[in-house]
Amino acid sequence: MQLFIAEKPELAKAIVAGLGGEQRSEGYYDCGASYVTWCYGHMLKLLSPEDYDQRYRIWNLDDLPIVNIPWHRKPADDAGRQAQLKTIIRLLKTADNVVHAGDPDEEGQLLVDEILAYAECRVPVQRLLINDNNIKVVRRQLSAMRHNRDFAGLSAPAEARSVGDQLYGFNLRRAYTLAAHAKGYQGVVSTY
Repeated sequence: MQLFIAEKPELAKAIVAGLGGEQRSEGYYDCGASYVTWCYGHMLKLLSPEDYDQRYRIWNLDDLPIVNIPWHRKPADDAGRQAQLKTIIRLLKTADNVVHAGDPDEEGQLLVDEILAYAECRVPVQRLLINDNNIKVVRRQLSAMRHNRDFAGLSAPAEARSVGDQLYGFNLRRAYTLAAHAKGYQGVVSTY
C-alpha cells in the first residue's frame, strides 16, 4: 500500500483527484492501492524544558542556559491534530512506501519529515512537489516523483529555526523574568 501524506486537506483532495477514484474514511481517502491522508499544519511540537527535566518547572538563573540537545518532539496539544496524527501513524504502519506531499518549501518539507521521524518510518519515501492544485499539474507531478532524501537539506533550515527560536525564547524569557522579579516586577516578561 502506498501512503500519500499531504500538508493540507485541500492538497489531499487534489491528489485524490489526480489518482482517480476515492472512498472517504475517517482521516484519509482510500484510492484502491493508495491511501491519501493529510496534516493540519505542524502535528508535532518541540518538548519544553519541563518535559526533559522536572526541575525546570521552577525557574532559576543557575539553570540557564537550558540547552535541549538533542531535541525531541511530542504531539501538538490540539485534540484534532492529535487524532489526525494517530490516523497517519496507524496508516504508516501498514504502508509499503510513502509519498511525502508537503508544500515545496522548507516548512512543508519539515512538516512531513518530522512525522516520518517521530513514527520511525522505515519504508521508502518519495517526494511529490505540487504548488498548484490544478488536476493537470497534479497528474504531471505524480509521474515525476523523486526520492525524499534528495530534499533532506530543505528541512534542515526550518528545523534549525524552530529549535533556535525555542532555545532563544525560553532562555531569554526566564532570564528577563527572573531579573525583573529581583526588581519587584510580578509576571512574565515576553521576549516577543
